[in-house]
Amino acid sequence: MKNGKLQVAVTGCGGIANQKHFPALTGQKDKCDIAAVCDIIPERAAAAAEKYGAPGCQVTTDYKEVMANPDIDVVHVCTPNVAHCPITVAAFEAGKHVMCEKPMAATTADARKMMDAWKKSGKKFTVGYQNRFRTDSQALKRACDEGKLGDIYF
Repeated sequence: MKNGKLQVAVTGCGGIANQKHFPALTGQKDKCDIAAVCDIIPERAAAAAEKYGAPGCQVTTDYKEVMANPDIDVVHVCTPNVAHCPITVAAFEAGKHVMCEKPMAATTADARKMMDAWKKSGKKFTVGYQNRFRTDSQALKRACDEGKLGDIYF
């Protein structure tokens, strides 16, 4: 933490980052700074840093540069699904906490790698399965549990 605030990096500066992560993080300016942004499209990373980044925000196209930054406390993984695993594992290996977008991983093997890295790291890990708290999702879950939808096979 720097100045009593979590230093957050956002990897992947596309739709979900711009629609959800950046607005949520900037709404918590008393608790965190967006200290780094990373996207494979340099202009997209630069635009995110300009709009949402704290002064001196690191801008890069290589997530490994984010992991090498000792000031970063938390990494938000907002990349395409197939990139969740390598970025998450690298973050844990670098001693960072991780907030990963859903779905957690593209394969079961990748999910296991991510879980193994998390357990070794001692850091916090969360996956953005926020829809499970929606009223409609909870109603569907109750209907499934009560057998109201017949046999669930997939």
